[in-house]
Amino acid sequence: MEVLMFPHAHFGLRRQKRDWVVPPISISENGKGPFPKTVAQVKSDKGKEIRVFYSITGPGADEPPYGVFIMDRETGWLKVTMPLDREQKSHYVLFLHAVSSTGNAVEEPMETVITVRDQNDNTPRFTQAVFEASVMERAHPGTSVMQITATDADDHENTYNAAIAYTILHQDPPVPHANMFTINRDKGIIAVLTPGLDKQIASVYTLTIQAADLQGEGLSSTGTAVITVTHNNTNPPVFSPTLYVGQVFENKVDAGIVRLKVKGADAPGSPAWKAVFSILNDRAGLFTVTTDPETNNGLLKTAKGLDFETTQQYTLYVTVVNAGPVASLFTSTATVTVNVLDMNEAPVFVPQMKMVEMPRDIGVGQEITSYKAQDPDSFHSQEIR
Repeated sequence: MEVLMFPHAHFGLRRQKRDWVVPPISISENGKGPFPKTVAQVKSDKGKEIRVFYSITGPGADEPPYGVFIMDRETGWLKVTMPLDREQKSHYVLFLHAVSSTGNAVEEPMETVITVRDQNDNTPRFTQAVFEASVMERAHPGTSVMQITATDADDHENTYNAAIAYTILHQDPPVPHANMFTINRDKGIIAVLTPGLDKQIASVYTLTIQAADLQGEGLSSTGTAVITVTHNNTNPPVFSPTLYVGQVFENKVDAGIVRLKVKGADAPGSPAWKAVFSILNDRAGLFTVTTDPETNNGLLKTAKGLDFETTQQYTLYVTVVNAGPVASLFTSTATVTVNVLDMNEAPVFVPQMKMVEMPRDIGVGQEITSYKAQDPDSFHSQEIR
């Protein structure tokens, strides 16, 4: 049984509180008793000279949770009164006191930390009732499908009680092979193991997954993963035609310019059907292309107002791919010429505000200053009045 001794006093020096901290005591959770059960004994050298009484304070003694630990005031025996649960409280910090029969302290309070040792008393729990994902048919072995996760409330830092290992217990249906998928033992990542995924053979697979702690040798639970097989992208979208010319008035935002037509995509509504458009050479972000959900065509619009006086024509290179995982790196590219149309813009004063000083005795009809306006339409010779 461990004995906790109050440190000897050093005359002329006052010890800091941290000097009284002793190595932690550890108690296993779920102890069988009988209770109260002795943990350690506290002693003071002053007990050789006078009668010393001992006590403890802190959470777990005279603070919530009350009465988990008690101390025999005459013998200094520290006792635990009930089974401990590490998942509720992993450690207790208590202060040990020694006083004389008159109640005067004969020692500085001493801090001790009681650590609750973990037992493997918690079963792994899956974070979802059912894990769902999809995979393209004819996906190659090694293709990631989804990640399964489970948690364990036991101590994962100092023990293997929360070290979870994953395995696939069963696959339904077992076609065309009984082991179409594999799972990473440590990370829970499910991937394709065997070639031959075909939506015509099996459109949905249900996997029974086991999560076991102690690195697969301890407590376990089972979960479900549902994998849907989707059509492969055998018909990526292509532009038809590949050359477009459109026009738009300057200063217009969200103005439609041209509709980009695509063909050859997969079946409407399938994951590989939706077309995704990108502009390769629009660093300034002047344009945007959205997908028409009904026709799958691209709608080229202005994202910002264009300036005819700065640029009268733009040449854009637009690509299209499908939204789903692609079986190839094929992309189709279209060239779009955008002509900017001029608008008659109102003259503007430069600067917009002008401060003028004039003498108090200026005569009627004398010029104070000049304030001129400029016409943004520099391509037109228009008189400003």
